[in-house]
Amino acid sequence: MSKSRDRKESLDSGGWEFVDTIEGCHDIGHLADVFARCIAAYGYSASACGAFHLAAEKGDRFKFYFRNWPERWAALYTQRNFALHDFTISEARRKSGAYSWLTAKLGRQLSPKEKVLWEAMGEFGWTDGLSIPIHGPGGQLAFVTMAGSSQLLTPIVRARLQFFALLTHARARTLLRVDPEGGPSDLLTPRELECLRKVGAGKSDRAIGKDLGIKRTTVKYHLERARQKLGVRTRAQALAQLVLWGEE
Repeated sequence: MSKSRDRKESLDSGGWEFVDTIEGCHDIGHLADVFARCIAAYGYSASACGAFHLAAEKGDRFKFYFRNWPERWAALYTQRNFALHDFTISEARRKSGAYSWLTAKLGRQLSPKEKVLWEAMGEFGWTDGLSIPIHGPGGQLAFVTMAGSSQLLTPIVRARLQFFALLTHARARTLLRVDPEGGPSDLLTPRELECLRKVGAGKSDRAIGKDLGIKRTTVKYHLERARQKLGVRTRAQALAQLVLWGEE
């Protein structure tokens, strides 16, 4: 049965508190625990974060950074080699934004092995979930996925969960030393940083232009350049990079 969760909260409250919390995580296990507690408040009981291998020869192959799974599910997932047929993750190759598992299921004809996976997830009480694809430079593709029951997410809740996922993924890469040294301030111009910071403060392109004494189209140009330089697809992803590098 669907539930509607409408939490009247802005990213300026719980969102920034979450930023402070994960910045205090110094190992991947602690980060995984913090993320699990965060999404539990929204009805999700399991989660995983990882990235696809760029040179997969057969099917989708990916590496998990962490998995908040019951031991029994982790064992079953490995024994049945579900990784090769996990459409809730591989669908990320076709999406640019967050998607529900039910939406992914309805948009494709499940193979016999994918049906087995779906039925197995149902036995654990996971009738729906939310996956967030994270596209990076050079065709890099990562993901964060959460499992739970069927529910209707309001736009603000979906945005919050996506924001949490982006931050968690970026922190995981930092803890695992996946990323090279350097940060946004090494890539962006002062004006690009300024515009991006104001986006983080909740300002529109028009308001930013008024603050800086430039045209709205110029603001849009700077933000687009910042997004491209950081190798991300959305402003939210660019902002997440900025926050985690302490440039907010």
